[in-house]
Amino acid sequence: MTAHAVELDPGAGSRSGLGELGARLAGRWKLGLYAELTRYGLVRDLSHNFQAPGAKIPLAVRPLADRDLATLFGHAGAATELSERMEVAWRRAFIEKGARGGFVAIDERSATPCYVQWLLSPRDNAFIKKLGGFPPLADGEALLENAYTPPAYRGLGVMAAAMAQIAERASDFSARKVLTFVATDNIASLKGCQRAGFYPHLLHRRTRFGFGLITRDRFETLPEGDPRRSMKF
Repeated sequence: MTAHAVELDPGAGSRSGLGELGARLAGRWKLGLYAELTRYGLVRDLSHNFQAPGAKIPLAVRPLADRDLATLFGHAGAATELSERMEVAWRRAFIEKGARGGFVAIDERSATPCYVQWLLSPRDNAFIKKLGGFPPLADGEALLENAYTPPAYRGLGVMAAAMAQIAERASDFSARKVLTFVATDNIASLKGCQRAGFYPHLLHRRTRFGFGLITRDRFETLPEGDPRRSMKF
């Protein structure tokens, strides 16, 4: 799937593109000459029985389609907060790099896409390597990444409910474990992942130099009995 300009009114596509470029450049500048990031690699074991949580609205999950992009990301051009524009710019860049395996959650009351996330398999390892920041997937593993909920649907429990359902789609390509990565200080997202059946399994340390142009990644498996494996967020 390829990204395309979102036309909200005459000239909106070009303004949106310029805004997203500015957001990406701002994100790169924000990294500075040196930056460190620590993330948990959380895992869900699909062989374990798990009752997916519900949301405050009725949801259904289906594959992402090009027509969904305008609804999911079209608000970004009018967003006043740089952080929101950066969030959208990152997802569009992810699509432009060749991401496949996207899924959306649909608000069944209006058939509106209200959440998006990508489910990657070992066949996507070349793409994962190009992205950087993730370990290669072994047979039986999947990677669930780049979750995004439009502002109008936040606070409704959509993330946990949708993420739990999308993770289960990994069984379609015989995956038994699903990984996802979240910054250790992003408590809201960690809580959502935990409600979706994920728990800490890895620790990822990323060091960036020269505005993120040079990166180093280290992945450490948390030992059995490590209290971080069972901590509540």
